[in-house]
Amino acid sequence: MLIVVILAVLAGASFTLLNSGSVPVNLYAVHLDMPLSVVIFSSLLIGAILGAFACVGLMLRHVRANRQLHKRVRLAEDELSKLRRIPIKDHY
Repeated sequence: MLIVVILAVLAGASFTLLNSGSVPVNLYAVHLDMPLSVVIFSSLLIGAILGAFACVGLMLRHVRANRQLHKRVRLAEDELSKLRRIPIKDHY
Protein backbone atom coordinates (compact mmCIF):
# COMPACT_ATOMS: atom_id res chain seq x y z
CA MET A 1 0.00 0.00 0.00
CA LEU A 2 2.85 2.34 0.84
CA ILE A 3 4.43 1.69 -2.54
CA VAL A 4 1.19 2.63 -4.31
CA VAL A 5 0.98 5.89 -2.36
CA ILE A 6 4.61 6.74 -3.15
CA LEU A 7 4.05 6.01 -6.85
CA ALA A 8 0.89 8.15 -6.87
CA VAL A 9 2.73 11.07 -5.23
CA LEU A 10 5.59 10.77 -7.72
CA ALA A 11 3.17 10.64 -10.65
CA GLY A 12 1.32 13.68 -9.30
CA ALA A 13 4.56 15.61 -8.80
CA SER A 14 5.77 14.84 -12.33
CA PHE A 15 2.33 15.74 -13.74
CA THR A 16 2.48 19.09 -11.92
CA LEU A 17 5.96 19.83 -13.22
CA LEU A 18 5.03 18.93 -16.80
CA ASN A 19 1.82 21.01 -16.75
CA SER A 20 2.90 24.11 -14.86
CA GLY A 21 1.83 26.62 -17.52
CA SER A 22 -1.00 29.02 -16.69
CA VAL A 23 -4.32 28.91 -18.52
CA PRO A 24 -7.18 31.40 -18.37
CA VAL A 25 -10.28 30.13 -16.57
CA ASN A 26 -13.57 31.93 -17.23
CA LEU A 27 -16.24 31.26 -14.58
CA TYR A 28 -18.72 33.81 -16.03
CA ALA A 29 -18.35 36.25 -13.11
CA VAL A 30 -14.69 35.58 -12.34
CA HIS A 31 -11.70 35.43 -14.68
CA LEU A 32 -8.67 33.59 -13.28
CA ASP A 33 -5.26 32.47 -14.49
CA MET A 34 -4.48 29.07 -12.94
CA PRO A 35 -1.85 26.39 -13.57
CA LEU A 36 -3.09 23.71 -15.95
CA SER A 37 -2.40 20.94 -13.43
CA VAL A 38 -4.67 22.65 -10.85
CA VAL A 39 -7.46 23.04 -13.42
CA ILE A 40 -7.25 19.36 -14.45
CA PHE A 41 -7.06 18.12 -10.85
CA SER A 42 -10.00 20.32 -9.81
CA SER A 43 -12.06 19.04 -12.74
CA LEU A 44 -11.31 15.42 -11.85
CA LEU A 45 -12.13 16.02 -8.18
CA ILE A 46 -15.44 17.73 -8.97
CA GLY A 47 -16.34 14.92 -11.39
CA ALA A 48 -15.55 12.26 -8.78
CA ILE A 49 -17.69 14.03 -6.18
CA LEU A 50 -20.63 14.42 -8.58
CA GLY A 51 -20.29 10.77 -9.63
CA ALA A 52 -20.35 9.66 -6.00
CA PHE A 53 -23.51 11.69 -5.38
CA ALA A 54 -25.10 10.18 -8.49
CA CYS A 55 -24.43 6.65 -7.17
CA VAL A 56 -25.83 7.23 -3.67
CA GLY A 57 -29.44 6.51 -4.72
CA LEU A 58 -28.45 3.30 -6.45
CA MET A 59 -26.39 2.17 -3.47
CA LEU A 60 -29.25 2.87 -1.05
CA ARG A 61 -31.64 0.89 -3.26
CA HIS A 62 -29.25 -2.09 -3.24
CA VAL A 63 -28.83 -1.88 0.54
CA ARG A 64 -32.62 -1.94 0.97
CA ALA A 65 -33.00 -4.90 -1.39
CA ASN A 66 -30.19 -6.74 0.41
CA ARG A 67 -31.89 -6.16 3.76
CA GLN A 68 -35.19 -7.53 2.40
CA LEU A 69 -33.45 -10.61 0.99
CA HIS A 70 -31.74 -11.28 4.32
CA LYS A 71 -35.14 -11.08 6.02
CA ARG A 72 -36.62 -13.57 3.52
CA VAL A 73 -33.70 -15.95 4.07
CA ARG A 74 -34.11 -15.74 7.84
CA LEU A 75 -37.85 -16.48 7.57
CA ALA A 76 -37.20 -19.42 5.22
CA GLU A 77 -34.56 -20.82 7.60
CA ASP A 78 -36.98 -20.49 10.53
CA GLU A 79 -39.70 -22.30 8.57
CA LEU A 80 -37.27 -25.05 7.56
CA SER A 81 -36.17 -25.47 11.16
CA LYS A 82 -39.81 -25.82 12.28
CA LEU A 83 -40.53 -28.36 9.53
CA ARG A 84 -37.53 -30.46 10.55
CA ARG A 85 -38.88 -30.69 14.11
CA ILE A 86 -42.21 -32.20 12.96
CA PRO A 87 -42.10 -36.00 13.32
CA ILE A 88 -42.60 -38.06 10.18
CA LYS A 89 -45.70 -40.29 10.26
CA ASP A 90 -45.66 -43.43 8.14
CA HIS A 91 -49.03 -44.91 7.13
CA TYR A 92 -48.19 -48.39 5.84
